[in-house]
Amino acid sequence: MTNVRVVLAGVIALPVLLIQVFNAILVLVLSIPSILLLKYSNDSKITHKDDVRKHAIITGGSSGIGLAVAQECVDQGFDKVTILARDTTKLLQAKAQLERDNTTTTICTVSVDVSDANAMKHMAPTLFTDAPTTSWTFVCCCAGTAQASTFANVSSETVSHLNNVNYLGTVYTVQALVPHMTAGHVTLTSSAAGQLGVFGYTAYSPTKFALRGLAEALHMEWVDSDLSIQLVFPPDTDTPGYHEESKGKPLETQLLSETAGLMSSTSVGKQMVREALRPDPTFLVYFGLEGWMLTTLTAGMSPVSDLVDATCQVALMGLLRLVSLFYLRDFWDKIAKCHQSNEQKKNSTQYGSMENKKC
Repeated sequence: MTNVRVVLAGVIALPVLLIQVFNAILVLVLSIPSILLLKYSNDSKITHKDDVRKHAIITGGSSGIGLAVAQECVDQGFDKVTILARDTTKLLQAKAQLERDNTTTTICTVSVDVSDANAMKHMAPTLFTDAPTTSWTFVCCCAGTAQASTFANVSSETVSHLNNVNYLGTVYTVQALVPHMTAGHVTLTSSAAGQLGVFGYTAYSPTKFALRGLAEALHMEWVDSDLSIQLVFPPDTDTPGYHEESKGKPLETQLLSETAGLMSSTSVGKQMVREALRPDPTFLVYFGLEGWMLTTLTAGMSPVSDLVDATCQVALMGLLRLVSLFYLRDFWDKIAKCHQSNEQKKNSTQYGSMENKKC
């Protein structure tokens, strides 16, 4: 019945899709002159001056995406890379990995808890003691954690912990470091679950959604400065944290995650650094076709500096909204099947228990 419904919806939607495609092409052509005048442009080119010293400061830099970002900064020839995390042992292991075959970049480590505002403020000045006036600082906020559970089963301690690390940890990092920066770029790491509420992520998704409001507000505050900001939406990424989180995932969450696949941390890290180093960085950074679709669909009032992204957002919003309904229908059907399966198991268990009692 479900498959019949989806096929029928597709057949009925075909005329609408054709009209939407025609309208998209027309809007695309007509909107380009206006977009060229209205899109955001960052006039600061300090990143690409030869005499500028580049320093990367990466939270959560001892593993996963953070370590991949640090490795890419080394590969890009940064003068200095500082990785922040809590575990001293993991930091030293990451440092050894980054120093392997590296002769130009200075690697530093700092053991600190990003969710401790006072610790971050006290530590921050020590990172800039040797910074010359012509320096460019890349702050990449990768520290984060996730736990999947239905809302009925999530504890208040888990909600508080995820908020402290994912959201407040990012806020405290930016508050501590930016006052010491003369010029630079800040990357906030959200998630695809920060664009779409996902089953099992009632504690996690809100912390990633919150980063968007922070990033948009900071963009407005820094619009006339030598600071730029990006919001990154990685999909599920092959990291130690992801595998740890997967152990307790509800079946529904696992099935929905399979829709987007799994990216390597190396691929994600490379793209994050390269996007940050662009002369005119885009505000939103996505990964893959589905990431592009979701980011285009949820662009809202976010700033845009890339002509292609801007025209896609203007021309394709309606078309992608229709496509998204097919995705949502698929998500709902998977969840419904899981519920039916759980009910059958529950009833089977209860029936078996009753039979045993009779015996």
